[in-house]
Amino acid sequence: MKKILFVCSGNTGRSPMAEFLMKNLVKDLEEKFQIESAASKPTEGGDLHEGIAAKLRAENIPYTKHTARQITAEDYVKFDKIVCMDNGNIEQVTKICGEDPDGKIKLLLSYCGEEKDIPWDKNGFATTFIDIERGCKALLKSL
Repeated sequence: MKKILFVCSGNTGRSPMAEFLMKNLVKDLEEKFQIESAASKPTEGGDLHEGIAAKLRAENIPYTKHTARQITAEDYVKFDKIVCMDNGNIEQVTKICGEDPDGKIKLLLSYCGEEKDIPWDKNGFATTFIDIERGCKALLKSL
């Protein structure tokens, strides 16, 4: 089983979008994957951002109730890949988890050969969705 944890700052936008998009991509193989998301910063357990939910609905990507949580040091052991939305997330995750001796912590778009952050695009989240979809497909191909 492949275990993937997507991470953004608050776990209400980009990382749950990636979680639900990736779950949709592997829906026929879901027993082979554990896919979750978390925040790199402390969170008060917020819900999925309404703009993100609207974009997922518009793209026919199913999603479920979501409650934000922060990444823990135990997550480093539990997950095979910790996929961050931006470089700030990588810094915060590394502080929480310690060093990355197993090379698990990466930027999502690095799977596309780009060292680029995923934007928080409040204008309908079109750019955010396109980048996350590209990254998730490249990550899946790498597996």
